[in-house]
Amino acid sequence: MPPKLDPDTTPGVKTLRLFRKLLLDRRRHYQTDLAVELQCSPQTVGRLANEIETVIGTALHSGLDKRKRWYQYIVNDGRSLGLDYEELRFLSICREMASGILPDPVLKRVDASLRHLALHMADPNNISPQKHFSFNAKGRIDYTPQAEHIEKLITAADQGLCCEVTYRAPGREKPKEHLFVPARMVAMNNALYVVGFIVDADTCTPERPCNMAIHRVQHLTTTGMRIRQPLPQIDEAGFGLPWHEPRTFCIRFSPKVADYVREREWAADQQIETMDDGSIKLTLTTCAEPELKAWVRGFGEDAAFASGS
Repeated sequence: MPPKLDPDTTPGVKTLRLFRKLLLDRRRHYQTDLAVELQCSPQTVGRLANEIETVIGTALHSGLDKRKRWYQYIVNDGRSLGLDYEELRFLSICREMASGILPDPVLKRVDASLRHLALHMADPNNISPQKHFSFNAKGRIDYTPQAEHIEKLITAADQGLCCEVTYRAPGREKPKEHLFVPARMVAMNNALYVVGFIVDADTCTPERPCNMAIHRVQHLTTTGMRIRQPLPQIDEAGFGLPWHEPRTFCIRFSPKVADYVREREWAADQQIETMDDGSIKLTLTTCAEPELKAWVRGFGEDAAFASGS
C-alpha cells in the first residue's frame, strides 16, 4: 500500500473538511482539486463523497465535465444560511464601495454583521483586512450626525408614514416646515437624498414629488399619519432626481468630451447619435430640468442644447 499523503489526518477529519468545503462554497468542485486540497488521492475523495451522500442524500450532486468528476452541494429547502464564500466576499466589497457615504454607525453595524456571518460560516478569516476598493470623493459629507434621521426615513418609507420635516433648501436662509412621505433613499453625486412626496395635511394624499438632501434636514419627526392611497410611481431611470413631469431634451457634445459622455448611461431611454465631425447628440428624458441644465453648463463650450430643446 502506498504511503498516505497526509498520515496525521484521520478519515473522519477529511470527511468533515470535504463536507465543510461543499457546504460553504456551493460551486462545482472537481475531484482532482479536492484531492490536492485534502492531501489525499482522488479515489479517497470519491469514497468520502459517497459517505457524505449516505447522510445528506440527493443534496450532493455529482457529474462529469470533460471526463473530470465534480461534486456540488445544492440545498433548496430554505433552511440554509444562504451565503457562500463568494457572496460574503461580494458583500465585503459592497461595504468598501459604500464607505464614503454611509454614516459611521451604519458602517460599524455592517462590519459587525460581516464578521458574524464569517463566524457562522466557520471562516473568520474570510473578511480580508486588505481593502480592494477605495472611495475617492471631492467634498465628502459626514452623515454620522444624520444617522438617526436616515433610520426614521427608512422606517417611514417601509410603513407609509408621513414625517414632519424642517428643511433648509440651498440658497435659503430660513428653513421651512414640510409634511412629507418618503419613498426611498438615493445616492447621487457623493450625497444622500430622500425622494418622496409633499403631503396635503387635510386629505393626507401626496401632492407633488419632492427630494431633500439628507444633510440639510434640520429636524424630523415621524407622525402616526399614513397616506390614504398608493404613492405615484417615481421615475428612477431618468436623469437626476424628480421635480416635475417628464421632459425630453437633445444635447450636442463636442468631440473633446464625446467619449466621456458615450461611455456612461445618463438615462434608461437615452439615444446617442455620432456626427460626421466626431461630436455626438444625446437625447434623454428627465424630471429634473434645472439639474440637467446645470450639468450641461459644466461642460462649458463643449456642450449645448440642440435647437428645439
